[in-house]
Amino acid sequence: MMDPQNGDLRAQRRPARGMALGPQEAASGSHDERQVGAGGAGAPWRELSRGELVIQENVGREAVGVDLRDFSALLWRRRWLIMGIVLAVVAAALALSYSQTPVYEAKASVLVEAPPANGGVPVSPNMATEKLVGGSPAVAKTMADKLKLAESPSALLRNLSVAVPVETEVLAFTYSDPSPVEAQRRAEAFAKGYLEFRKQKLVQDASSSRTSLQVQIRTLNTQLENINAKLSSAQGAAQQSLLQSQATAVSSQIMILGTRLAELSVSENVSPGRIVEDATVPVTPSRPNKRLNTALGVVLGLMLAVGVVAAREYVGDRIKGTKDLESQIGAPVLGAIPAVRTRGPATERLVTMQRPKSIAAEAFRQLRANFVIAAAGRDAKTILVTSAREQEGKTFAAANLGVVLAKAGMSVTLLSADLRRPELEELFGFSAPAGFNEELIDVDHELGGSLPVTAMWSVDINLTLMSLGRAAEDSTELLGSSRVTELIKQLREQADFVLIDAAPLLAVADATIIAPACDAVLIVADANSAARKSVTEARDQLERMHAPVLGAVLINAPANGL
Repeated sequence: MMDPQNGDLRAQRRPARGMALGPQEAASGSHDERQVGAGGAGAPWRELSRGELVIQENVGREAVGVDLRDFSALLWRRRWLIMGIVLAVVAAALALSYSQTPVYEAKASVLVEAPPANGGVPVSPNMATEKLVGGSPAVAKTMADKLKLAESPSALLRNLSVAVPVETEVLAFTYSDPSPVEAQRRAEAFAKGYLEFRKQKLVQDASSSRTSLQVQIRTLNTQLENINAKLSSAQGAAQQSLLQSQATAVSSQIMILGTRLAELSVSENVSPGRIVEDATVPVTPSRPNKRLNTALGVVLGLMLAVGVVAAREYVGDRIKGTKDLESQIGAPVLGAIPAVRTRGPATERLVTMQRPKSIAAEAFRQLRANFVIAAAGRDAKTILVTSAREQEGKTFAAANLGVVLAKAGMSVTLLSADLRRPELEELFGFSAPAGFNEELIDVDHELGGSLPVTAMWSVDINLTLMSLGRAAEDSTELLGSSRVTELIKQLREQADFVLIDAAPLLAVADATIIAPACDAVLIVADANSAARKSVTEARDQLERMHAPVLGAVLINAPANGL
Protein backbone atom coordinates (compact mmCIF):
# COMPACT_ATOMS: atom_id res chain seq x y z
CA MET A 1 0.00 0.00 0.00
CA MET A 2 1.13 3.59 -0.50
CA ASP A 3 1.05 5.97 2.41
CA PRO A 4 -0.66 9.11 1.05
CA GLN A 5 1.33 11.32 3.42
CA ASN A 6 4.89 10.26 2.68
CA GLY A 7 4.54 8.49 -0.63
CA ASP A 8 6.14 5.24 0.59
CA LEU A 9 5.01 2.29 -1.44
CA ARG A 10 4.39 -1.05 0.14
CA ALA A 11 3.30 -2.87 -3.00
CA GLN A 12 1.52 -6.08 -2.19
CA ARG A 13 0.66 -8.70 -4.73
CA ARG A 14 -2.89 -9.79 -4.59
CA PRO A 15 -5.42 -11.38 -6.90
CA ALA A 16 -7.43 -9.00 -9.04
CA ARG A 17 -10.60 -7.77 -7.48
CA GLY A 18 -13.97 -8.92 -8.49
CA MET A 19 -16.67 -6.63 -9.73
CA ALA A 20 -16.98 -3.73 -7.30
CA LEU A 21 -19.76 -1.24 -6.74
CA GLY A 22 -20.59 0.91 -9.70
CA PRO A 23 -20.35 4.67 -9.69
CA GLN A 24 -24.01 5.01 -8.75
CA GLU A 25 -23.61 2.75 -5.72
CA ALA A 26 -20.30 4.14 -4.38
CA ALA A 27 -20.25 4.67 -0.66
CA SER A 28 -20.14 8.25 0.53
CA GLY A 29 -16.87 9.42 2.11
CA SER A 30 -15.57 12.52 3.89
CA HIS A 31 -16.17 16.05 2.73
CA ASP A 32 -13.16 15.82 0.41
CA GLU A 33 -14.10 12.33 -0.83
CA ARG A 34 -17.87 12.75 -1.11
CA GLN A 35 -20.10 10.53 -3.27
CA VAL A 36 -20.00 11.48 -6.93
CA GLY A 37 -22.47 8.98 -8.44
CA ALA A 38 -24.03 9.72 -11.76
CA GLY A 39 -27.62 9.08 -10.74
CA GLY A 40 -28.40 7.20 -13.89
CA ALA A 41 -27.55 7.30 -17.52
CA GLY A 42 -27.80 10.70 -18.98
CA ALA A 43 -28.02 12.47 -22.28
CA PRO A 44 -25.11 13.43 -24.57
CA TRP A 45 -22.58 15.81 -23.11
CA ARG A 46 -24.06 19.00 -24.52
CA GLU A 47 -27.35 18.29 -22.77
CA LEU A 48 -25.60 17.28 -19.55
CA SER A 49 -23.68 20.52 -19.54
CA ARG A 50 -26.86 22.53 -19.31
CA GLY A 51 -27.93 21.37 -15.89
CA GLU A 52 -25.77 18.54 -14.61
CA LEU A 53 -22.20 18.94 -15.83
CA VAL A 54 -20.41 21.26 -13.41
CA ILE A 55 -17.01 22.11 -14.84
CA GLN A 56 -15.88 25.41 -13.33
CA GLU A 57 -17.95 28.36 -12.19
CA ASN A 58 -17.20 30.41 -15.29
CA VAL A 59 -17.10 27.71 -17.96
CA GLY A 60 -20.64 28.58 -18.99
CA ARG A 61 -19.85 32.18 -19.68
CA GLU A 62 -19.82 33.30 -23.26
CA ALA A 63 -16.38 34.46 -24.42
CA VAL A 64 -17.05 37.74 -26.20
CA GLY A 65 -13.86 39.47 -27.33
CA VAL A 66 -11.10 40.03 -24.81
CA ASP A 67 -12.54 40.39 -21.32
CA LEU A 68 -10.74 43.01 -19.25
CA ARG A 69 -10.65 40.79 -16.18
CA ASP A 70 -9.30 37.89 -18.21
CA PHE A 71 -6.66 40.15 -19.71
CA SER A 72 -5.69 41.41 -16.25
CA ALA A 73 -5.44 37.83 -15.05
CA LEU A 74 -3.30 37.04 -18.10
CA LEU A 75 -0.91 39.87 -17.24
CA TRP A 76 -0.70 38.64 -13.66
CA ARG A 77 0.06 35.09 -14.78
CA ARG A 78 2.79 36.36 -17.08
CA ARG A 79 4.15 38.85 -14.55
CA TRP A 80 7.58 37.23 -14.46
CA LEU A 81 7.87 37.42 -18.24
CA ILE A 82 6.75 41.06 -18.14
CA MET A 83 9.22 41.88 -15.39
CA GLY A 84 11.99 40.17 -17.31
CA ILE A 85 11.30 42.15 -20.48
CA VAL A 86 11.03 45.43 -18.57
CA LEU A 87 14.30 44.78 -16.75
CA ALA A 88 16.00 43.85 -20.03
CA VAL A 89 14.85 47.08 -21.72
CA VAL A 90 15.82 49.20 -18.70
CA ALA A 91 19.21 47.49 -18.59
CA ALA A 92 19.71 48.22 -22.29
CA ALA A 93 18.72 51.87 -21.76
CA LEU A 94 21.16 52.22 -18.85
CA ALA A 95 23.93 50.47 -20.78
CA LEU A 96 23.40 52.86 -23.67
CA SER A 97 23.37 55.82 -21.27
CA TYR A 98 26.62 54.81 -19.59
CA SER A 99 28.31 54.10 -22.92
CA GLN A 100 27.67 57.65 -24.19
CA THR A 101 30.07 60.53 -23.51
CA PRO A 102 28.52 62.95 -20.99
CA VAL A 103 27.64 66.34 -22.47
CA TYR A 104 27.33 69.48 -20.35
CA GLU A 105 25.28 72.58 -21.14
CA ALA A 106 25.89 76.15 -20.00
CA LYS A 107 23.56 79.09 -20.62
CA ALA A 108 24.07 82.84 -20.78
CA SER A 109 21.13 85.25 -21.22
CA VAL A 110 21.23 88.67 -22.92
CA LEU A 111 18.58 91.41 -22.59
CA VAL A 112 18.27 93.00 -26.04
CA GLU A 113 17.95 96.82 -26.09
CA ALA A 114 17.13 98.53 -29.38
CA PRO A 115 18.42 102.12 -29.95
CA PRO A 116 15.69 104.82 -29.84
CA ALA A 117 14.09 105.89 -33.07
CA ASN A 118 14.17 109.43 -34.49
CA GLY A 119 12.94 111.80 -31.87
CA GLY A 120 14.13 109.54 -29.02
CA VAL A 121 11.01 107.35 -29.11
CA PRO A 122 11.87 103.88 -27.70
CA VAL A 123 11.11 100.88 -29.94
CA SER A 124 10.91 97.12 -29.27
CA PRO A 125 13.51 94.92 -30.91
CA ASN A 126 12.50 92.32 -33.47
CA MET A 127 13.37 89.19 -31.47
CA ALA A 128 13.01 86.83 -34.44
CA THR A 129 15.67 88.81 -36.26
CA GLU A 130 17.86 89.04 -33.18
CA LYS A 131 17.64 85.26 -32.70
CA LEU A 132 18.89 84.73 -36.26
CA VAL A 133 21.69 87.22 -35.68
CA GLY A 134 22.68 85.47 -32.44
CA GLY A 135 23.10 82.17 -34.25
CA SER A 136 24.76 83.59 -37.34
CA PRO A 137 28.28 82.73 -38.59
CA ALA A 138 29.24 86.42 -38.12
CA VAL A 139 28.64 86.19 -34.35
CA ALA A 140 30.40 82.78 -34.26
CA LYS A 141 33.43 84.33 -36.01
CA THR A 142 33.48 87.18 -33.49
CA MET A 143 33.32 84.66 -30.63
CA ALA A 144 36.09 82.49 -32.18
CA ASP A 145 38.35 85.53 -32.58
CA LYS A 146 37.67 86.51 -29.00
CA LEU A 147 38.69 83.07 -27.66
CA LYS A 148 41.32 82.52 -30.36
CA LEU A 149 39.73 79.25 -31.46
CA ALA A 150 40.78 77.41 -34.61
CA GLU A 151 37.35 75.87 -35.17
CA SER A 152 35.18 77.08 -38.04
CA PRO A 153 32.01 79.09 -37.35
CA SER A 154 29.85 76.23 -38.66
CA ALA A 155 31.50 73.76 -36.25
CA LEU A 156 30.90 76.11 -33.33
CA LEU A 157 27.27 76.68 -34.28
CA ARG A 158 26.53 72.92 -34.25
CA ASN A 159 26.76 72.92 -30.45
CA LEU A 160 24.92 76.23 -29.95
CA SER A 161 21.22 76.79 -29.46
CA VAL A 162 19.65 80.27 -29.29
CA ALA A 163 16.19 80.60 -27.79
CA VAL A 164 13.80 83.42 -26.98
CA PRO A 165 11.70 82.78 -23.85
CA VAL A 166 8.03 83.49 -24.44
CA GLU A 167 7.02 87.17 -24.20
CA THR A 168 10.52 88.40 -23.38
CA GLU A 169 13.24 90.41 -25.06
CA VAL A 170 15.91 88.01 -23.89
CA LEU A 171 18.21 85.82 -25.95
CA ALA A 172 19.34 82.59 -24.21
CA PHE A 173 22.63 81.23 -25.55
CA THR A 174 23.11 77.54 -24.62
CA TYR A 175 26.32 75.78 -25.53
CA SER A 176 26.98 72.01 -25.27
CA ASP A 177 30.40 70.46 -24.76
CA PRO A 178 31.91 67.34 -23.12
CA SER A 179 33.87 69.70 -20.88
CA PRO A 180 31.75 71.65 -18.38
CA VAL A 181 34.35 74.45 -18.19
CA GLU A 182 34.50 74.77 -21.97
CA ALA A 183 30.70 74.80 -22.19
CA GLN A 184 30.58 77.73 -19.71
CA ARG A 185 33.39 79.60 -21.46
CA ARG A 186 31.86 79.32 -24.92
CA ALA A 187 28.31 80.15 -23.82
CA GLU A 188 29.62 83.32 -22.17
CA ALA A 189 31.75 84.12 -25.23
CA PHE A 190 28.76 83.77 -27.55
CA ALA A 191 26.71 86.18 -25.42
CA LYS A 192 29.54 88.72 -25.42
CA GLY A 193 30.25 88.11 -29.08
CA TYR A 194 26.65 88.90 -29.92
CA LEU A 195 26.78 92.18 -27.97
CA GLU A 196 30.07 93.09 -29.58
CA PHE A 197 28.77 92.31 -33.04
CA ARG A 198 25.62 94.36 -32.43
CA LYS A 199 27.71 97.25 -31.06
CA GLN A 200 29.94 97.20 -34.13
CA LYS A 201 26.86 97.19 -36.34
CA LEU A 202 25.39 100.19 -34.50
CA VAL A 203 28.65 102.13 -34.82
CA GLN A 204 28.94 101.29 -38.51
CA ASP A 205 25.36 102.32 -39.18
CA ALA A 206 25.80 105.55 -37.20
CA SER A 207 29.06 106.40 -39.01
CA SER A 208 27.48 105.84 -42.41
CA SER A 209 24.48 108.00 -41.49
CA ARG A 210 26.72 110.73 -40.05
CA THR A 211 28.78 110.91 -43.25
CA SER A 212 25.62 111.17 -45.32
CA LEU A 213 24.22 113.93 -43.09
CA GLN A 214 27.47 115.85 -43.16
CA VAL A 215 27.50 115.79 -46.97
CA GLN A 216 23.92 117.04 -47.05
CA ILE A 217 24.68 119.82 -44.54
CA ARG A 218 27.71 120.97 -46.57
CA THR A 219 25.60 121.05 -49.72
CA LEU A 220 22.89 123.08 -47.98
CA ASN A 221 25.47 125.49 -46.53
CA THR A 222 26.81 126.10 -50.04
CA GLN A 223 23.27 126.79 -51.25
CA LEU A 224 22.69 129.16 -48.32
CA GLU A 225 25.90 131.08 -49.12
CA ASN A 226 24.83 131.47 -52.72
CA ILE A 227 21.37 132.68 -51.68
CA ASN A 228 22.86 135.19 -49.24
CA ALA A 229 25.20 136.48 -51.96
CA LYS A 230 22.28 137.01 -54.30
CA LEU A 231 20.29 138.65 -51.52
CA SER A 232 22.98 141.27 -50.92
CA SER A 233 22.91 142.36 -54.55
CA ALA A 234 19.19 141.95 -55.12
CA GLN A 235 17.18 144.94 -56.32
CA GLY A 236 13.53 145.28 -55.63
CA ALA A 237 11.45 144.22 -52.72
CA ALA A 238 9.90 141.23 -54.51
CA GLN A 239 13.24 139.66 -55.38
CA GLN A 240 14.57 140.25 -51.88
CA SER A 241 11.47 138.68 -50.32
CA LEU A 242 11.84 135.56 -52.52
CA LEU A 243 15.52 135.09 -51.71
CA GLN A 244 14.82 135.65 -48.03
CA SER A 245 12.20 132.89 -48.08
CA GLN A 246 14.68 130.51 -49.78
CA ALA A 247 17.38 131.29 -47.23
CA THR A 248 14.95 130.61 -44.38
CA ALA A 249 13.93 127.22 -45.84
CA VAL A 250 17.54 126.09 -46.37
CA SER A 251 18.46 127.21 -42.85
CA SER A 252 15.58 125.12 -41.45
CA GLN A 253 16.83 122.05 -43.32
CA ILE A 254 20.34 122.59 -42.02
CA MET A 255 19.00 122.82 -38.45
CA ILE A 256 17.01 119.57 -38.86
CA LEU A 257 19.99 117.71 -40.26
CA GLY A 258 22.15 119.10 -37.48
CA THR A 259 19.74 117.79 -34.89
CA ARG A 260 19.80 114.36 -36.49
CA LEU A 261 23.59 114.45 -36.58
CA ALA A 262 23.64 115.18 -32.86
CA GLU A 263 21.29 112.28 -32.19
CA LEU A 264 23.61 109.93 -34.10
CA SER A 265 26.45 110.91 -31.84
CA VAL A 266 24.35 109.99 -28.83
CA SER A 267 23.22 106.65 -30.37
CA GLU A 268 26.83 105.59 -30.86
CA ASN A 269 27.13 105.44 -27.07
CA VAL A 270 23.88 103.39 -26.59
CA SER A 271 24.41 99.71 -25.66
CA PRO A 272 22.64 97.06 -27.83
CA GLY A 273 21.92 95.03 -24.69
CA ARG A 274 23.43 93.58 -21.54
CA ILE A 275 24.08 90.19 -20.03
CA VAL A 276 21.44 89.45 -17.39
CA GLU A 277 22.54 85.87 -16.64
CA ASP A 278 26.16 84.84 -16.70
CA ALA A 279 27.03 81.33 -17.76
CA THR A 280 28.04 79.06 -14.88
CA VAL A 281 30.03 75.84 -14.92
CA PRO A 282 27.48 72.99 -15.01
CA VAL A 283 27.79 70.31 -12.36
CA THR A 284 25.74 67.49 -13.94
CA PRO A 285 25.61 66.51 -17.60
CA SER A 286 22.51 67.38 -19.58
CA ARG A 287 22.76 64.18 -21.57
CA PRO A 288 22.53 61.32 -21.38
CA ASN A 289 19.72 61.86 -18.89
CA LYS A 290 19.89 58.58 -17.00
CA ARG A 291 16.68 59.18 -15.05
CA LEU A 292 14.73 60.02 -18.17
CA ASN A 293 16.22 57.09 -20.07
CA THR A 294 15.33 54.76 -17.19
CA ALA A 295 11.75 56.04 -17.12
CA LEU A 296 11.48 55.66 -20.90
CA GLY A 297 12.95 52.17 -20.59
CA VAL A 298 10.26 51.23 -18.08
CA VAL A 299 7.49 52.62 -20.31
CA LEU A 300 8.84 51.03 -23.49
CA GLY A 301 9.55 47.79 -21.64
CA LEU A 302 5.97 47.62 -20.36
CA MET A 303 4.60 48.34 -23.82
CA LEU A 304 6.83 45.68 -25.36
CA ALA A 305 6.06 43.16 -22.61
CA VAL A 306 2.30 43.64 -22.90
CA GLY A 307 2.59 43.32 -26.67
CA VAL A 308 4.58 40.10 -26.38
CA VAL A 309 2.16 38.61 -23.86
CA ALA A 310 -0.86 39.60 -25.95
CA ALA A 311 0.75 38.21 -29.11
CA ARG A 312 1.56 34.91 -27.40
CA GLU A 313 -1.93 34.65 -25.97
CA TYR A 314 -4.16 35.87 -28.80
CA VAL A 315 -2.05 35.30 -31.91
CA GLY A 316 -0.89 31.93 -33.12
CA ASP A 317 -2.05 28.36 -32.86
CA ARG A 318 -1.87 27.73 -29.12
CA ILE A 319 -5.00 26.65 -27.23
CA LYS A 320 -6.41 29.69 -25.42
CA GLY A 321 -8.38 28.02 -22.62
CA THR A 322 -11.21 25.60 -22.02
CA LYS A 323 -13.65 27.22 -24.44
CA ASP A 324 -11.08 27.01 -27.21
CA LEU A 325 -10.24 23.41 -26.31
CA GLU A 326 -13.92 22.43 -26.29
CA SER A 327 -14.43 23.91 -29.75
CA GLN A 328 -11.43 22.00 -31.12
CA ILE A 329 -12.29 18.53 -29.77
CA GLY A 330 -16.08 18.82 -29.92
CA ALA A 331 -16.47 17.58 -26.35
CA PRO A 332 -16.61 19.23 -22.92
CA VAL A 333 -13.59 20.06 -20.83
CA LEU A 334 -14.22 18.00 -17.70
CA GLY A 335 -11.51 19.62 -15.60
CA ALA A 336 -8.97 22.43 -15.54
CA ILE A 337 -5.95 21.56 -13.41
CA PRO A 338 -3.69 24.39 -12.26
CA ALA A 339 0.09 24.19 -12.56
CA VAL A 340 1.82 21.87 -10.10
CA ARG A 341 5.43 22.67 -9.25
CA THR A 342 7.50 19.97 -7.58
CA ARG A 343 11.23 19.71 -6.92
CA GLY A 344 11.36 16.26 -5.39
CA PRO A 345 10.85 12.80 -6.91
CA ALA A 346 8.18 11.98 -9.46
CA THR A 347 5.87 10.72 -6.69
CA GLU A 348 5.45 14.35 -5.61
CA ARG A 349 3.28 14.82 -8.70
CA LEU A 350 0.65 12.60 -7.12
CA VAL A 351 -0.88 15.70 -5.56
CA THR A 352 -4.07 13.89 -4.66
CA MET A 353 -2.01 11.70 -2.32
CA GLN A 354 0.86 13.95 -1.26
CA ARG A 355 -1.11 17.20 -0.97
CA PRO A 356 -4.79 16.27 -0.72
CA LYS A 357 -5.80 19.77 0.42
CA SER A 358 -4.03 21.63 -2.37
CA ILE A 359 -5.79 23.57 -5.11
CA ALA A 360 -4.67 21.01 -7.68
CA ALA A 361 -6.10 18.13 -5.61
CA GLU A 362 -9.44 19.96 -5.35
CA ALA A 363 -9.39 20.48 -9.13
CA PHE A 364 -8.97 16.71 -9.59
CA ARG A 365 -11.94 16.09 -7.29
CA GLN A 366 -13.97 18.45 -9.46
CA LEU A 367 -12.72 16.55 -12.51
CA ARG A 368 -13.85 13.33 -10.81
CA ALA A 369 -17.42 14.64 -10.44
CA ASN A 370 -17.64 15.64 -14.10
CA PHE A 371 -15.89 12.46 -15.27
CA VAL A 372 -18.29 10.13 -13.45
CA ILE A 373 -21.35 11.91 -14.85
CA ALA A 374 -19.97 11.97 -18.40
CA ALA A 375 -18.91 8.29 -18.20
CA ALA A 376 -22.33 7.25 -16.91
CA GLY A 377 -23.96 9.02 -19.83
CA ARG A 378 -22.00 6.80 -22.23
CA ASP A 379 -21.86 3.67 -20.02
CA ALA A 380 -18.08 4.05 -20.34
CA LYS A 381 -15.82 2.12 -17.96
CA THR A 382 -12.62 1.62 -19.97
CA ILE A 383 -11.16 5.02 -20.72
CA LEU A 384 -8.11 5.62 -22.88
CA VAL A 385 -6.17 8.60 -21.48
CA THR A 386 -3.95 10.20 -24.11
CA SER A 387 -2.83 13.50 -25.61
CA ALA A 388 -1.98 14.91 -29.01
CA ARG A 389 1.72 15.40 -28.33
CA GLU A 390 4.27 14.36 -25.74
CA GLN A 391 4.80 16.11 -22.42
CA GLU A 392 1.21 17.29 -22.04
CA GLY A 393 0.52 15.61 -18.69
CA LYS A 394 -1.58 12.59 -19.69
CA THR A 395 0.11 10.24 -17.17
CA PHE A 396 -0.14 12.90 -14.45
CA ALA A 397 -3.87 13.29 -15.17
CA ALA A 398 -4.58 9.55 -15.35
CA ALA A 399 -2.77 8.76 -12.09
CA ASN A 400 -4.38 11.52 -10.03
CA LEU A 401 -7.82 10.88 -11.51
CA GLY A 402 -7.45 7.22 -10.59
CA VAL A 403 -6.53 8.15 -7.01
CA VAL A 404 -9.55 10.44 -6.45
CA LEU A 405 -11.91 7.91 -8.02
CA ALA A 406 -10.55 5.23 -5.69
CA LYS A 407 -10.88 7.51 -2.68
CA ALA A 408 -14.55 7.99 -3.56
CA GLY A 409 -15.10 4.24 -3.12
CA MET A 410 -14.87 3.09 -6.72
CA SER A 411 -12.57 0.28 -7.79
CA VAL A 412 -10.08 1.60 -10.34
CA THR A 413 -7.46 -0.14 -12.45
CA LEU A 414 -4.65 1.88 -13.99
CA LEU A 415 -3.11 0.24 -17.05
CA SER A 416 0.33 1.41 -18.16
CA ALA A 417 0.18 1.03 -21.96
CA ASP A 418 2.65 3.68 -23.13
CA LEU A 419 5.20 1.42 -24.81
CA ARG A 420 7.55 4.31 -25.63
CA ARG A 421 7.80 6.29 -22.40
CA PRO A 422 6.13 4.47 -19.51
CA GLU A 423 5.87 6.90 -16.58
CA LEU A 424 2.94 5.57 -14.58
CA GLU A 425 5.13 3.26 -12.49
CA GLU A 426 7.54 6.10 -11.79
CA LEU A 427 4.72 8.27 -10.44
CA PHE A 428 3.80 5.55 -7.96
CA GLY A 429 7.45 4.90 -7.18
CA PHE A 430 7.99 1.26 -8.18
CA SER A 431 8.69 -1.04 -11.10
CA ALA A 432 7.07 -4.45 -11.52
CA PRO A 433 8.75 -7.50 -13.07
CA ALA A 434 5.68 -8.32 -15.13
CA GLY A 435 2.73 -6.50 -16.56
CA PHE A 436 0.96 -5.52 -19.77
CA ASN A 437 3.69 -6.73 -22.13
CA GLU A 438 3.81 -10.12 -20.46
CA GLU A 439 0.07 -10.51 -20.74
CA LEU A 440 0.31 -9.89 -24.48
CA ILE A 441 3.29 -12.20 -25.01
CA ASP A 442 2.33 -15.05 -22.69
CA VAL A 443 0.56 -17.33 -25.11
CA ASP A 444 0.25 -20.00 -22.41
CA HIS A 445 -1.92 -17.78 -20.29
CA GLU A 446 -5.54 -18.00 -21.26
CA LEU A 447 -7.50 -14.83 -20.77
CA GLY A 448 -10.93 -15.20 -19.30
CA GLY A 449 -10.16 -15.95 -15.66
CA SER A 450 -8.55 -13.74 -13.06
CA LEU A 451 -5.34 -12.09 -14.12
CA PRO A 452 -2.18 -13.49 -12.48
CA VAL A 453 -0.93 -11.85 -9.32
CA THR A 454 2.36 -11.02 -11.05
CA ALA A 455 0.57 -8.53 -13.31
CA MET A 456 -1.59 -6.66 -10.78
CA TRP A 457 -0.30 -4.41 -7.99
CA SER A 458 -2.40 -2.77 -5.30
CA VAL A 459 -1.10 0.76 -4.77
CA ASP A 460 -3.93 2.12 -2.62
CA ILE A 461 -7.37 1.20 -1.37
CA ASN A 462 -9.57 0.42 -4.39
CA LEU A 463 -6.67 1.27 -6.73
CA THR A 464 -4.84 -1.39 -8.75
CA LEU A 465 -2.02 -0.85 -11.20
CA MET A 466 -0.97 -3.05 -14.09
CA SER A 467 2.50 -1.94 -15.06
CA LEU A 468 3.97 -2.11 -18.55
CA GLY A 469 6.43 -4.80 -17.58
CA ARG A 470 9.57 -5.61 -19.51
CA ALA A 471 10.07 -4.16 -22.98
CA ALA A 472 9.32 -6.45 -25.90
CA GLU A 473 10.21 -6.02 -29.56
CA ASP A 474 6.85 -7.10 -30.93
CA SER A 475 4.60 -5.31 -28.40
CA THR A 476 3.44 -2.76 -30.97
CA GLU A 477 2.27 -5.48 -33.36
CA LEU A 478 0.43 -7.22 -30.52
CA LEU A 479 -1.56 -4.05 -29.71
CA GLY A 480 -3.85 -4.72 -32.66
CA SER A 481 -4.48 -8.34 -31.70
CA SER A 482 -7.55 -9.73 -30.06
CA ARG A 483 -5.50 -10.33 -26.91
CA VAL A 484 -5.60 -6.59 -26.16
CA THR A 485 -9.36 -6.46 -26.61
CA GLU A 486 -9.84 -9.49 -24.37
CA LEU A 487 -7.50 -8.08 -21.72
CA ILE A 488 -9.32 -4.74 -21.61
CA LYS A 489 -12.66 -6.57 -21.53
CA GLN A 490 -11.53 -8.64 -18.56
CA LEU A 491 -10.26 -5.57 -16.73
CA ARG A 492 -13.62 -3.90 -17.39
CA GLU A 493 -15.39 -6.75 -15.64
CA GLN A 494 -13.16 -6.52 -12.59
CA ALA A 495 -13.28 -2.76 -11.89
CA ASP A 496 -15.63 0.20 -11.99
CA PHE A 497 -13.20 2.17 -14.12
CA VAL A 498 -10.13 1.20 -16.15
CA LEU A 499 -7.87 4.13 -17.01
CA ILE A 500 -5.41 3.24 -19.77
CA ASP A 501 -2.34 5.48 -20.06
CA ALA A 502 -1.35 5.27 -23.74
CA ALA A 503 1.19 6.99 -25.96
CA PRO A 504 0.37 10.37 -27.58
CA LEU A 505 -1.91 10.09 -30.59
CA LEU A 506 0.23 11.97 -33.09
CA ALA A 507 3.60 10.63 -31.99
CA VAL A 508 2.97 6.93 -32.70
CA ALA A 509 0.05 4.74 -33.71
CA ASP A 510 -0.25 2.90 -30.36
CA ALA A 511 -3.14 4.91 -28.92
CA THR A 512 -5.03 4.81 -32.21
CA ILE A 513 -4.75 1.02 -32.25
CA ILE A 514 -5.98 0.61 -28.65
CA ALA A 515 -8.78 3.20 -28.88
CA PRO A 516 -11.41 0.98 -30.59
CA ALA A 517 -11.11 -1.53 -27.71
CA CYS A 518 -12.02 1.17 -25.16
CA ASP A 519 -15.40 2.67 -24.30
CA ALA A 520 -14.21 6.28 -24.67
CA VAL A 521 -11.14 8.49 -24.88
CA LEU A 522 -10.10 11.27 -22.48
CA ILE A 523 -7.84 13.83 -24.17
CA VAL A 524 -5.31 15.72 -22.05
CA ALA A 525 -3.93 19.06 -23.27
CA ASP A 526 -1.33 21.37 -21.77
CA ALA A 527 -2.45 25.02 -21.64
CA ASN A 528 1.16 26.11 -22.10
CA SER A 529 1.98 24.12 -25.22
CA ALA A 530 -1.08 22.48 -26.83
CA ALA A 531 -1.71 23.68 -30.37
CA ARG A 532 -5.09 23.86 -32.10
CA LYS A 533 -3.78 22.03 -35.15
CA SER A 534 -2.46 19.13 -33.06
CA VAL A 535 -5.65 18.80 -31.03
CA THR A 536 -7.77 18.89 -34.19
CA GLU A 537 -5.60 16.25 -35.86
CA ALA A 538 -5.91 14.04 -32.78
CA ARG A 539 -9.70 14.43 -32.81
CA ASP A 540 -9.88 13.60 -36.52
CA GLN A 541 -7.71 10.55 -35.98
CA LEU A 542 -10.04 9.28 -33.26
CA GLU A 543 -13.07 9.94 -35.46
CA ARG A 544 -11.56 7.83 -38.23
CA MET A 545 -11.20 5.00 -35.73
CA HIS A 546 -14.80 5.55 -34.49
CA ALA A 547 -13.46 6.14 -30.97
CA PRO A 548 -15.81 8.40 -28.97
CA VAL A 549 -14.27 11.28 -27.07
CA LEU A 550 -15.58 11.46 -23.51
CA GLY A 551 -14.06 14.89 -22.83
CA ALA A 552 -10.81 16.69 -22.17
CA VAL A 553 -8.63 17.79 -19.29
CA LEU A 554 -6.68 21.05 -19.44
CA ILE A 555 -3.39 20.85 -17.55
CA ASN A 556 -1.52 23.96 -16.34
CA ALA A 557 -4.74 25.92 -16.58
CA PRO A 558 -4.78 29.59 -15.51
CA ALA A 559 -5.53 30.38 -11.90
CA ASN A 560 -9.13 31.26 -12.72
CA GLY A 561 -9.61 27.89 -14.33
CA LEU A 562 -10.29 29.17 -17.79
